[in-house]
Amino acid sequence: MDKRQGFTLIELLVVIAIIALLMGILMPALRMVREQARRQSCASRIRQQLLAIIMYAGENDSKLPLPEMGGNWLQDVAVNTVHFMLKSGMTREMFYCPSNMNHQKYNDLFWMYANKTWNQQLNRFENESNFIVSGYCFIWQTTGNDRPEIVRYQNDDTRKIWVKTTQEKQSGSRELCIDSIMGVPQSNAKYGRNFGQVPGGIWGESQVYDRTSHLKSDEEPAGGNIGFLDGHVEWRTFDPDVENGIAVPRFGNTPGFFW
Repeated sequence: MDKRQGFTLIELLVVIAIIALLMGILMPALRMVREQARRQSCASRIRQQLLAIIMYAGENDSKLPLPEMGGNWLQDVAVNTVHFMLKSGMTREMFYCPSNMNHQKYNDLFWMYANKTWNQQLNRFENESNFIVSGYCFIWQTTGNDRPEIVRYQNDDTRKIWVKTTQEKQSGSRELCIDSIMGVPQSNAKYGRNFGQVPGGIWGESQVYDRTSHLKSDEEPAGGNIGFLDGHVEWRTFDPDVENGIAVPRFGNTPGFFW
């Protein structure tokens, strides 16, 4: 009669310890792979938005859909522009970075902000004079030409501008659609700002924070995809100027926008 011996408690504990060790080694690598995939998907969405905007300009004497009313944040996109972009082949999900968990989890709050009524059959908002809160920022001028000059960092090679038309010079270096990177002042943070909990209009209504995409932590963005006027997209590591321990934004302060 064969005697079969099972695992001892010590052997089971050793196996569990080995599995835990392997998981500890593999999980960071797995998270990195997932984030790389999200970055690629994000870049694809930005390309689609660039194409839609360029198509809009092609039908409007090379002029971009400059904001004239509604929100002042760089993610605010007028409803009539949204409708054109949807007709060009974009979908609702393309307006939001897959790396931004708040924009994914609470998407209705951002998409419906200031509109409230969406006609599913017509694929249209009922209020034409308002805007959505997109997951991406747009570096275009207002119709009143009243945006302040963009801050130029020490390592910048070219002067940055608010884009108005597709006929701008140096189109390959003119940023147009970018990942949302924004932060509010916070003492004792790495860059003197909190990038993961940004209170805006949605916070006032629903206590949901806006949030930077591609975060290492609430105190440190990894960087963002940058879409240029000529249609190409590049990844840019977060590297702002820092003064007195606080990261200097390109635009605004509460929140400050970075790219």
